[in-house]
Amino acid sequence: MRCGADCESWHTHLIRRPDVSRVIALVGPTGVGKTAVSIELAQLIGAEVVSCDAMQVYRDMAILTQAPTSAQRRQVSHYLVECVDSTETFNAGQYRRMAIPLINRLLERGKNVLIVGGTGLYLKALREGLCEAPPSDSKTREALWRECSGLGSVTLHNRLQTVDSPAALRIHPNDARRIIRALEVFALTGRPLSQWWKSPPAQVLREPILVVGLNRERSELYARIHQRLLHMVYEEGVINEVRRLLRSTLSLTARQVHGLADIEKYLSGQVSLKDALCVWQQRVRNYAKRQVTWFRHVPGIEWIDVTDDVRAWQIAERIENLIRRMELSSVIMDTTPV
Repeated sequence: MRCGADCESWHTHLIRRPDVSRVIALVGPTGVGKTAVSIELAQLIGAEVVSCDAMQVYRDMAILTQAPTSAQRRQVSHYLVECVDSTETFNAGQYRRMAIPLINRLLERGKNVLIVGGTGLYLKALREGLCEAPPSDSKTREALWRECSGLGSVTLHNRLQTVDSPAALRIHPNDARRIIRALEVFALTGRPLSQWWKSPPAQVLREPILVVGLNRERSELYARIHQRLLHMVYEEGVINEVRRLLRSTLSLTARQVHGLADIEKYLSGQVSLKDALCVWQQRVRNYAKRQVTWFRHVPGIEWIDVTDDVRAWQIAERIENLIRRMELSSVIMDTTPV
């Protein structure tokens, strides 16, 4: 049957849903291989990299933090790497205030954004915001850090349990930085941090974020951590880097970088290099374990299992294919009369 003059014609076209993001976060524990994969992935998808690492923001400690190399930064533009002096404190709130306008500018320029790092709290600050608790007080915080150095984080965690049990339940006894922050807030305001958490969150990134996590078998991850630290000591010159850092007055947050305290003890003659390295390796293994636990509790992460026999570019291609599949599944067909 032929359509008459009064019969409508129809036009079909595809629409990309607005919830498909141009922002991808690549996360996972230290040593899993995020940096190498991010360089390959950024080039595949035309993205620029925004670091999500609490220590890579600091200048003058590129070996300790394993910041992207100059060669890697020539391949792909990086932001929030080596941008803060090591004498300054830095926290998740400052990161959020720097990262959100930066990401928005990159998006306005038509760039895709690849957020890379293992600091889960910083990513949470972008996605969910942070409570507007009072700013840090240097005297209070320094006093708490001195206590922590002498008594240990578990003792301070026990104290936190008496003044703010909901916060103590959420903060691991070994997470000294967050324990000290919770005690600091209570000391400054008389109000538990857990009550501040109930306040409306600050500004968040409006663009949705696709979060991809890299996962390795624990034994392989730990072996990579051990080899990385050996390479830092015997090939990259991390001991000389620490010597230079110790000539300045480092901020309390900068001093939390893994390896600094252990090498400092070696340089002062308190321990042998072998013993310092063993303790450092254990600290980093514990940190990686906490990172895995954190990210396992984050809903919606697309996990990619990786092994040493798979190259970084192959992992990047798998992630690119994942992104493309998600884009295709988000396209809807719109049929409208014309």
